[in-house]
Amino acid sequence: MVKQKISIAMCTYNGNSYLEEQLSSISQQTRLPDEMVVCDDGSTDLTVQILKDFEKRTSFSVRFYCNENRLGYAKNFEKAINLCDGDIIFLSDQDDVWVSNKIKIIENKFKSNLNCGFVFSDALLVDEELLSLGSTLWENISFIESQRRLFEVGEQAKVLLKHNVVTGATMAFRKETRNLFLPIPDHWVHDEWITLLLSLLGIEGDFIEEPLISYRQHDKQSIGGQKKNLGEQFQKAIKSKSESIDITLNKFNCLAKRLNTINKLTKKDQELLKLKIDHLKIRKKIHSNNRLVGFQLIFREMLNGNYHRYSNGWKSVVKDLCL
Repeated sequence: MVKQKISIAMCTYNGNSYLEEQLSSISQQTRLPDEMVVCDDGSTDLTVQILKDFEKRTSFSVRFYCNENRLGYAKNFEKAINLCDGDIIFLSDQDDVWVSNKIKIIENKFKSNLNCGFVFSDALLVDEELLSLGSTLWENISFIESQRRLFEVGEQAKVLLKHNVVTGATMAFRKETRNLFLPIPDHWVHDEWITLLLSLLGIEGDFIEEPLISYRQHDKQSIGGQKKNLGEQFQKAIKSKSESIDITLNKFNCLAKRLNTINKLTKKDQELLKLKIDHLKIRKKIHSNNRLVGFQLIFREMLNGNYHRYSNGWKSVVKDLCL
């Protein structure tokens, strides 16, 4: 079997607090990458110098790019992904730490499952000092056994239309899928966009239940994995107001439009996406109508199970009741 080339796409921005530990964990992998592409989004701390020093001492190719204008994390990942030459592309944040055999384990998963287009794993949640917080990412985002079984039988789109369970820092994908999901549209987080679009196109995703990274939780990260308590969830629901439904609806209309241009969607997945969009349209009506009409719509969506199929269950019910 021809050896596959492994690329890592890393994005950085003012990451000098934790970057050294992440770079060290990559350089100590049992299966080293063939190349690493780093796109920095205008750091003003020591991030650039840390990367330049790393480039000089590492045994594999490191290509480093500084953005003239800030792109934001999703578009910065899009740029890094585009610049990778590998057959398998790993995504990397700047503040995590990989277990020493992460690349090897995921590479072997691709070798053993030739049909899968992307692979992801669980992660151990840790604090700023890399001390365990006592739970894993999957526990906190409720990627439960029944949902994992749906992945295994090819029904992963049902899971991802409800909520994203794939964190970019844990995932890798085959290069040939890249032309399907790039460019990444506005308002979409890169990992959510990649995995949902590929899944709706019938491209299989596979997972590894073992945590393969220490997923650091701290105040400066763009997206974290810690579960919020009931009070925090309630406050978030109140603050976000109805605009979030508008944004989410626009996101999924954008997804449907992109899929129509690719024209490879099965009838089953077309119907799933339509039902998700219909549910979001009803939730938008709930926020724009009087209370009586809103309560009627909420009750109807609860009865038909759509809150649990296409939103976050009772949390979304509570949000709509509050708004």
